[in-house]
Parts: sequence; C-alpha cells; structure tokens
Amino acid sequence: MKTHYKFLAATAAAGFGLTVLLPPPGTVQAHGGEDHGGEAKASTGVALTDEVLLPKESQFLFQVRTNLAEYSTTYSRATLYGTVSAAAGGEGRVVVPQGGRIVSLSAQVGQSVRAGQTLAVIEQTLDATQQIGLSTERANAQAELRAAQQDYVRLQSIADIAARKDVVAAELRLRQARQNASIYNGQGQQRRISITSPVSGTVDVFNLAVGQQVNQGDELFRVLNPGKLRVEAQVFAQDLAKITPGAQFRVEGLQGQAGVPARLVVFSNVVNPVNQARQLVLELDATESSAYRAGQAVNVQVVGQTGGGRSQLVVPTSAITDLNGKPVVFVHTEPEHFKIRFVQPGAVNGRQTVLLQGQVNENDRVVTAGTYQLKSIYLNQ
Repeated sequence: MKTHYKFLAATAAAGFGLTVLLPPPGTVQAHGGEDHGGEAKASTGVALTDEVLLPKESQFLFQVRTNLAEYSTTYSRATLYGTVSAAAGGEGRVVVPQGGRIVSLSAQVGQSVRAGQTLAVIEQTLDATQQIGLSTERANAQAELRAAQQDYVRLQSIADIAARKDVVAAELRLRQARQNASIYNGQGQQRRISITSPVSGTVDVFNLAVGQQVNQGDELFRVLNPGKLRVEAQVFAQDLAKITPGAQFRVEGLQGQAGVPARLVVFSNVVNPVNQARQLVLELDATESSAYRAGQAVNVQVVGQTGGGRSQLVVPTSAITDLNGKPVVFVHTEPEHFKIRFVQPGAVNGRQTVLLQGQVNENDRVVTAGTYQLKSIYLNQ
C-alpha cells in the first residue's frame, strides 16, 4: 500500500497531469433574501443609450411635434423692435377750425368714408370781442357805401363839366364799397362750416353729440386706412452691418399675428442723439396687413444671405435643447424611437438656427415641441 502511494506522488511530481471529470453546470436559482446576480453598479445619473423609446400614445400626450432639417441660403440675421404707425395717406385727423356748436353728425364709428365726404356741420359762434369787431367793420362798410354813393351821384350830375377820371374813380369806389358791404352783411353772429374727411378710410372711435360745443383746435374725428401702414424700428450699432442692400424684412406681431413681409422705405442716415440709433422705416403690404394696427409693438426679422450665398443646414430654433451643458437635438428615426444628436449651433434667431457641426442630415425629422419630456425620460432611463 505504501508503495502505491509513493507511485502516485512520484507521478504528480514528474508533471503528469490528472484530469478530473465534473458534472455539467446546472441552472442557478436564487432563493429568499439572496442576490445571485453580478455586482451592483452605482447609478451615474447619465443614460446608457443615445435614444429614447416613446410609445405613440405618449407622443400624443406630450404633444411631440417635429420638423425637417433643411439646407438654406437665407436665414434671419437680426431681430429688431418696432412700432406700427400710419403711412402717408393712412391717417387723417379732423380738428375744429374755429369754436362753435355741432348741428349735425353724418359719421358713425367704424363707418367707411372717402376723402372729401362730409362728416359733420358746425355752427360757428363768435365771442363778444369778435362780435364787436364784426359790428364795427359792418358799420364802417355801410358808411363807406353811403359816401361812395353820394360822391358818385354828385359827379354824375356834373358829368358834362367833371373830369372823366374823377367819374371813373367814383364808379370804382362805389363798386368796391358795395362788395365790402355785401360781405359784412352776409356775415352774422353765426355761420355754418362743413367738416370733411381728409383721407379715405374708417372712422375711429369718437365721442360727439349734436348740440355739443367744441373749441378751436379740438380733434373731432380720426380716419384710419388699415391698408396704409408702416413700421418704424431703431437700429443700434451692433446691428448696423446686418442691414445690407439685399436684406429682406418680415414683421411679426407680439399678439400672435402671422408674420408678413415688409418693404424698405428708408434707412435714415441721421443718428438719434439720445440713443445713438438710426431709424429704419418699412411699409407693410396692403393685402396682408389687416391684422395690424397703428401703435402696435412688433418684431422685425432682418433676413439676409449666408456668407457667400452658400447653403447651410438649418433647423427650427425650438429644436435646440441643452443636455448636460451641451446643445443637442432629438431626431425622430422610427415611429417610437428618438435619437440624440450633439450639435454645434451657428447663427441663431427667433425662427431658425444654423448647424455648423453635428450628426444631423438634410430631411432628418427633428423634434420642435416636447423636447423637455424627451430629455427627462432620457436622463431617467
């Protein structure tokens, strides 16, 4: 027996390997209170994938909206702040030429009128000083008429011996005296004046009544033509270079009005001494400006070409969001899949952003609404 053990020991020492046959591994089963999985990893707070899976129902719930990325040679380069005002012939203010009393009103609020149309009739009144002056002038005119008549009659009676020039002068004097007397006799203490519209348009809100006393210089009516509007904007030093000869302009309302194109009227060379800005005046197209009103504040988008007219990839500005301090967009690749693409934005404005770098291609469908929900799901998955 000892000799047999020594033989096994010698064999092991000589390097002969021994093969031990084990049964095949079976299925590992966990049981109560024990975890037979791998070692747990601490959460880093960063998603482990580059996409978000969002069912169609959730997309409708979160109101996810998309738009296509596209190449363009134009994009908005600057946003200016402007005010809508009436253009030439777009506003007419009717004032009282002289104090008096309204005897008739033929205009109503919101009524469409044409230039020259009568809006009201004022019975003009004179104060005490004016009445005294008028009475004095009328009396003087009557006295001059009587004197001219007497002189003319006298010269006619001696026409055969009177100088011809004296007779002619007396006749001219009598004719002028009669004309002056007629003018002053036709003027009474009161007279009526018709108030007409200076432009064609719509009568704005007014508060007048028949019999109301009005004073000289008071504004009676304001007639507005909504088809003749312009926008005045201030251009400061940082935006001067962006107003190029080929620039296009688009006016956008702050109350949700649709944007409309505008035509450049003048870019003033005069600098405002108060704010050092130059005035930009635009005219709105009459067929598209019905939603705008004088006095309204608007944004003016200055649209120009990219450098050298080269096409650049642009996406809606609302598609750009921030993820861990880096700009990204969500690309809708499949019906329920959204991929994350890191990008480098270029020129930015209220509507579009140029993408200088990033894995976004033309016609990729980028998310423009619901990015916050997608980002939250991505960071918590």
